[in-house]
Amino acid sequence: MISDKQHIDQLMVEKLSGYISGEDDQELHQLLEDDKELKQVYTGLQQQLNHPEAKQYLDELDEDILWQKKQHLFYRRSNKHLLYRVAAGLLIVIGSGFLYTFFPREHKQMPIVAKQSPGITLQLANGQKINLSDSSQAPVLSVGTVQMHLSPKSLQYEATGTSQAAAMNILRVPAGKDYKLTLTDGTEVWLNSMSEISFPLAFNGSTREVSVRGEAYFSVKKDIDHPFIVHTGEVSINVLGTAFNVNTYSNTNTKIALSSGKVSLKSNTGNQQIQLRPGYEATCDNDFSVDEFNPKNTLAWMEGKYYFKKSTLKDIAIVITRLFDIPVVFDDATVENVTVTGVLTKKDGLAEFMDNLSQTTSIRYQLSDHALHIH
Repeated sequence: MISDKQHIDQLMVEKLSGYISGEDDQELHQLLEDDKELKQVYTGLQQQLNHPEAKQYLDELDEDILWQKKQHLFYRRSNKHLLYRVAAGLLIVIGSGFLYTFFPREHKQMPIVAKQSPGITLQLANGQKINLSDSSQAPVLSVGTVQMHLSPKSLQYEATGTSQAAAMNILRVPAGKDYKLTLTDGTEVWLNSMSEISFPLAFNGSTREVSVRGEAYFSVKKDIDHPFIVHTGEVSINVLGTAFNVNTYSNTNTKIALSSGKVSLKSNTGNQQIQLRPGYEATCDNDFSVDEFNPKNTLAWMEGKYYFKKSTLKDIAIVITRLFDIPVVFDDATVENVTVTGVLTKKDGLAEFMDNLSQTTSIRYQLSDHALHIH
């Protein structure tokens, strides 16, 4: 189903062009009666289409050529052929931004709103759970001899004793969130959405060990006498002091991209061991494969950006769910294989991305029951 905004646009175009069915005419009439602001917009369209510049634009418009260039932007009804040459021309005028230039639209498109997301949680070894997204949470929390400094975006702590060294705690970041953790040794960890890390409140042994699932960027504090080890389901990463990205989202492989320093990787399944150089990424699928990586793409998630190059909508949907905490439903399974090259920016929002996507492909989308439907 097309969006409300697209549907209303089409109804007004059909009415203005004179090619509107009785059913659609009645629907538009009711919409205009119920929405005084929309009615003013439609009245303005009627008046401005008689403007000399608008008439000249339409008189000089080669609808056939422009329709071929713009037809992917608009919805054709399968059971009717209402969009004749005049209607097509008006649609192209709207698509080109002409009508928005002469009379800006005042009514707003329905925003894409996800369901209420669970908060970022810290599960302590003693079973206590803390909602770190709760703004009413005290900024300092004492756990034994540990002082935790909490905020909705980061957690930092200092250990003054050694009694809790072996106790592992779990920090979970849900969909739509990201979080920064500073460990007791000064190592910084940025966690992406739908990720978690298990870590102790103090490092007292010969190594500093944590486990991670999802995606995380580590900036490890150098300590030659105490190597830092990151465990995933497939790989153990041994470092001294370095910066690297770990991505375990895929069920089939783990990716480690090294920004600086040096790491040693050991496969937990194939027993293979390699060393990785800065600028290279290792992918583990039983065995390792190594290739150069582009930091702009691989690390862009830390800035809320995701770059896609000939990616299928099925793969992009996984990122959308993770980034905006909203499930994606393909009402037409064939659409899953449509490939897209572009960038998704969290701060710009999902609606803008989907609007751009619908203007450059044949797909349509709508939010229903807190899910994003694509067809």
